[in-house]
Amino acid sequence: MKATTPIIITVAGGFLLFQFWSLYGYVDEKPNSRPNFIIFFADDIGWGDLGANWKENQHVTPNLNKMAEMGMRLTDFHTGSSVCAPSRAALLTGRLGARTGLVTNFIPNSVGGLPRNETILAEVLKENGYRTGMIGKWHLGITEKYHPSSRGFDFYYGLPYSNDMGCVDVPTFNRPMCKPCAKTPSNNTSDVNDVVCQDSNTAVPLYKNRDIVEQPVDLINLGDHYAEKAQQFLSEASQGDEPFFLYVAFAHMHVPHAHAPRFTNSTDVKTVYADTLHEMDDVIGRILSTLHEGGKEDNTMIWFTGDNGPWQSKCEYGGNSGPFLGTWLTTTYGGGCTAKCTTWEAGHREPAIVVWPGHIKPNTTSDALLSSMDVFPTMLKSAGIEMPKYRKYDGIDVANVLQGVSTKAHDVLYHPNSDVTHPIGEIDTIRMGPYKIFWKTGGTGGTSRSCNGKEAPQVSHNPPLVFNLEKDQAESTPITAQTDPDYLKILESAESLRSNIIADIKADNTSKADYSTSPTAYPCCDSTKFMCRCKRDGYF
Repeated sequence: MKATTPIIITVAGGFLLFQFWSLYGYVDEKPNSRPNFIIFFADDIGWGDLGANWKENQHVTPNLNKMAEMGMRLTDFHTGSSVCAPSRAALLTGRLGARTGLVTNFIPNSVGGLPRNETILAEVLKENGYRTGMIGKWHLGITEKYHPSSRGFDFYYGLPYSNDMGCVDVPTFNRPMCKPCAKTPSNNTSDVNDVVCQDSNTAVPLYKNRDIVEQPVDLINLGDHYAEKAQQFLSEASQGDEPFFLYVAFAHMHVPHAHAPRFTNSTDVKTVYADTLHEMDDVIGRILSTLHEGGKEDNTMIWFTGDNGPWQSKCEYGGNSGPFLGTWLTTTYGGGCTAKCTTWEAGHREPAIVVWPGHIKPNTTSDALLSSMDVFPTMLKSAGIEMPKYRKYDGIDVANVLQGVSTKAHDVLYHPNSDVTHPIGEIDTIRMGPYKIFWKTGGTGGTSRSCNGKEAPQVSHNPPLVFNLEKDQAESTPITAQTDPDYLKILESAESLRSNIIADIKADNTSKADYSTSPTAYPCCDSTKFMCRCKRDGYF
């Protein structure tokens, strides 16, 4: 029988900590109705940022730690790309960027977006009777036909792209620090110690559905706004009979960092990064408490993961890679990026948790090789929905792994290059069982150097570098024929797999994204005001 103990909400230090004690008794019964779905997708978060993965952060992420106790923690879970937009496309389509055409980021004046002939998760679920909502960072195109409201979401509230793709007024933390938005063209002066974040032509806008409601966005209050809008969506959804899908894609932990004042020095880790991470964790706790209050948690599958690893050049404003250090690169060249924008483990191995009462046993862990591209097929098949046809998928249904029926998922994962110095989207790194094979390393295009400012050159490897991650998580020492008797077999298998995936992609029904730009594509709430300033009452 299902446990009926009510929820206990603990308030510790002024912050919400949710505890669904009713979930601790595993229930071997399956609800008759289709499951609801929630995806929490963090930005630029490191594997070691999660307290359940890295004990130094255990007091920074109490709600995520509780999620890990309520469900399954996935320790070998990978994003579909190590940079923002392609990773989001991979999550929502179940396909590699070489198939969808999404191989690099869109910018504020991009005309295009994720190609319309690619089908995303929200579109499929909406067509099958789901109420759909999105809170947060989209980054898959903001012009009308690519907007979230045109891609299957009934409700949208959030940023069209990264929070550094334009200026903001409120104080934030970055390296180098960002200037506030200029009030007039004349006072937008240059200072070697400050920069206008990436794009000086516009301020970062906040959308509600198709309307810009605030420009520039107030990042200090954004976390609270996200929590409130997500809670509102869940409260309304709980009153209806249709199942729902909520996608919460945080601006946290992307720079520039900002958080509500109550989170300053709110944990035993006294850093701006920890304070911002604690705010994100609090937002998750508030959302899940509302899920319980609406009586929906027993039939909801909840995912938490991130888009890519830490931005290392941001130093103290970047996340924790845990044990995944890419030591071979940094030792060989005295520096270089081994996280975001790279195919080193820290670039794409992400913290991940799945909670699904009655299906996933609490407080379990899986080291199966998994991918964010698995979310798409797993959710659809759990809802009894067929996969869209005429497409090949790189994700697989992993419900058996989540339910403890199997310990095996992928034999192979293909990690595409995401950095501008590589042929973006190409498969030059493969994970094959415990082995990691690199045909290219280094090169960052100036976007993601190591904290010491150094950049490793792009180098092609023939034969490729091979690491055994079971013995060498830091990727410090490549194996050789002298150190591993299977070395030559590994090389032969890897070359064959790489050739096969390249041929498979060429034979697929692939798409091509429009990366063109236009001055008319900049989002602007009021073109008569410098930096498009506005704040609309009644939208918060």
